[in-house]
Amino acid sequence: MTSTQQVPVLIVGGGLVGLSAALFLEYHGVPFVLVEKRTRPSVLPRSRGVHTRTVELFRQIGIDARLQRAAETVLKSGRFGGASRGATLVDAEYLDLGRLRSELTNAEPSPSGFCFLPQVLLEPLLVEVAVERGGDLRFGVELREFEADETGVTATVRDQAGGSGTIRADYVIAADGAGSPLRQALGITGWALPPTHHYINVFVRADLTGVLNGRTFSQCEISNDDVRCLVLSKNNTDEWSFHLEYDAAAESFADYPAERCAELVRAAIGVADVEVDVVERSAWDTGVFVADEYRRGRIFLAGDAAHSHAPWGGFGANTGIADVHNLIWKLATVLSGTAGPALLDSYQPERRPRAIVAAEQARLGTDFDTRYGVETPDNAADLARRIDVGTVMTKYRYDSAALAGGASTPHVERLTGQVGTRAPHTWIDRAQRISTLDLCGPGFALLVTGASAAWRDAVSDAQWDTGIDITVHALPIAEWADRTGLSEGGALLVRPDGFVAARSDEGLAPSTLASTLRAVTGGSPSAVWTSDDATVDA
Repeated sequence: MTSTQQVPVLIVGGGLVGLSAALFLEYHGVPFVLVEKRTRPSVLPRSRGVHTRTVELFRQIGIDARLQRAAETVLKSGRFGGASRGATLVDAEYLDLGRLRSELTNAEPSPSGFCFLPQVLLEPLLVEVAVERGGDLRFGVELREFEADETGVTATVRDQAGGSGTIRADYVIAADGAGSPLRQALGITGWALPPTHHYINVFVRADLTGVLNGRTFSQCEISNDDVRCLVLSKNNTDEWSFHLEYDAAAESFADYPAERCAELVRAAIGVADVEVDVVERSAWDTGVFVADEYRRGRIFLAGDAAHSHAPWGGFGANTGIADVHNLIWKLATVLSGTAGPALLDSYQPERRPRAIVAAEQARLGTDFDTRYGVETPDNAADLARRIDVGTVMTKYRYDSAALAGGASTPHVERLTGQVGTRAPHTWIDRAQRISTLDLCGPGFALLVTGASAAWRDAVSDAQWDTGIDITVHALPIAEWADRTGLSEGGALLVRPDGFVAARSDEGLAPSTLASTLRAVTGGSPSAVWTSDDATVDA
């Protein structure tokens, strides 16, 4: 290890969120160092699904096809999806998921799609890509202490051989997990809810093809006299996660050695002599935590360090990846000198409300029926509060969008280029699969309905005035006008994260383009609207 190193960004944590941060920084041309005290990823599958919105983010940096290819190798039988319940896997029956299927049918159009790729497979893929692209990833290296001041953070790190060094970073991203030593050292408190359930996550290898006889599911709820648990598929054949429910007031993780876990797994399967190989175990609960502060000086929290909750809905890792996608274009713009420091102030008001929504929706999913949209005599109130995954992850709109005029709402029915929402997707070249989202990033984009001549001189002047990169794209009049409500010559100004910053029918004009860019990138803090999840490429 070197004794001293100067770097723009230090990432602490090498899980999905930290690795995604590394790739987004590389995309924006920002040097970084990532340190992770583990030498290898956990073998527990943990997060399994990459939401459509997250795949859009990976599409922006050119790796979505690679994810989909990897996903094609995961399931060895059947397909991913569905839910069932029973006393054992032998007699489990499917739930009617008509409501859930209706939600999927009404999903927002996207160039991407949901990807079933467990975290245990996704993490190594992200490592591979980051290394290929020259990323400085240091596994087996731990942050031991740090000192922050007005100009940066000095971090002392140590490797497993006992070597130590100092890294001086302009900014630090704390993606160091739910227990976040960095967050604790900073003394950042949060909104918390106590756990409703405690589980032992037991990842096993057990060939269940004969037991299931062709049946497949995403989750199966099991309840009998010996065990209550959830069974989650990994490959639909011989790799499974059994989440064994236990009473934390009476027992602990130590009371569940591998041998006991294997017997409880057999009880859940319903076959006493099935061979069960317990690969790994861990304890977890459904407690909720959302940090009160996402930023302390030059240190930013992201992922589980900022918010943690139950996995129902798959909001955890996906929300964390959106955190860093939102943050990193801002860091890149500030580091380039083309944005003021107020731009970084927008990170918390943009991301924290999204984490609260995700935590609330995950909490509603504690009940198995509510999780899958199945109506019962007892869950009407919870179902009424439930928001489908696509809306939570893609159709949100920030309150500060009201700055553009009119009332704002947390979510919209349809993305039509409203200020504060993700730019709408339409195919520009369906054969080549080029989407309007592919026109956004790493700089700003101006998406114009039809003729764009009136905007091109303004863009040239604005770039000269602000130093901000911006590209102009003329889109087919009929389809784009129908989608956005903008007549010929109308335009959307889209941020590098794919969110609409301004519209030509709500104050944006060639004469105001430069001043709008300055406001969005850090003029007065009140002029900076907020965003959330994000993507795009230009």
